[in-house]
Amino acid sequence: MVAMDVTNVDSNYLNYSTGLLVSILLRYPEVGTISCCQKRQALVLKFLVAKDCKYEEIKNKLTQSLEMFHKIEGRKMRLLSIERQEQELDLLVITRDLGSITQNEMNLIVETIKKELEKELIIDDSSLVEEEMLFQEEMINHMLAAIRYNGSEKNITALRDDGRVLVFNG
Repeated sequence: MVAMDVTNVDSNYLNYSTGLLVSILLRYPEVGTISCCQKRQALVLKFLVAKDCKYEEIKNKLTQSLEMFHKIEGRKMRLLSIERQEQELDLLVITRDLGSITQNEMNLIVETIKKELEKELIIDDSSLVEEEMLFQEEMINHMLAAIRYNGSEKNITALRDDGRVLVFNG
């Protein structure tokens, strides 16, 4: 992947996509890495978890919660995938379609994972004041709406690195 200089990008899509990924990482210190996948028109959230996390339990709980959430909201999910990628620290990978994911759903996903995994979830030590959290949520809503309308034209990934957010194109 190639690091991207956001200040020299002309495309509104890239600005919205990059802004979306950065805002999500700022708002949710629980999310380790996030990507926009152009081919699947999807958002991929990756959470770092300890080896002994209750994967099947969290998968079932999240699936039920998200299905009920979308039933109440009157929306349909085109794509929901919850996987575990085993490595030194495991990854809990949640893939959702950009057409139906919302800010409220992201809150539900993160809060469910925090509640269910507790100490098994590895969280970045960043903390925003309440006002900044609300601002980031508004930004996420705005950028999700723009991307939902225009679609995703590129693959972009953002990740945390020593208190910074790095964005990669490709």
